[in-house]
Amino acid sequence: MRHIQMPQDIMQHVENRRVAVQAGGNCGVYAKQYADQFETLYTFEPENLNFYCLTQNLSEHNNVYKIQSFLGKGTEKTAGIRNPADKQSEPNSGMFEKHDGPGAIPVLSIDQLGLDNCDLIHLDIEGGEYDALMGAEQTIKRFSPLICLEWFQNQEKLADLMEGWNYKDIGMASKSDKMFIHPKKD
Repeated sequence: MRHIQMPQDIMQHVENRRVAVQAGGNCGVYAKQYADQFETLYTFEPENLNFYCLTQNLSEHNNVYKIQSFLGKGTEKTAGIRNPADKQSEPNSGMFEKHDGPGAIPVLSIDQLGLDNCDLIHLDIEGGEYDALMGAEQTIKRFSPLICLEWFQNQEKLADLMEGWNYKDIGMASKSDKMFIHPKKD
């Protein structure tokens, strides 16, 4: 809830409002705002309780595909989940992470969705952004959506990837996520 207005900041830079992909759905705070603005929203949340809350909070939206999975490259089948807060004094930070190795949570890629449009990809997935982008490469090259990434981990790797795809850094959305736009969308 610290950055509740972030979707509004991001949407100022989105020209079309057909399809959005949002991952790190948590309880649905961002997803609900996107669902109110886009024709179709795909939202991903792997953790059971958060996914239940997301589903309940978006129950009145017919335009949302709620998917309980991680996003990745498209080569993984399943993954496990861990909460880094288990090692901290804070009982639950809500920062669940994918961990390599055995697990029961499906891993999908954005390219596997077979989208007909994509105007926004917003990834807030605790360091999994790079793998999710690699699994969205065809979608990104086809539609050049605005891309917003959580900007705490893998910054150099993510910046290099975005530059390689000719995306331009257009600044931060709130204090935690960086936005990128493709020049043909400028």
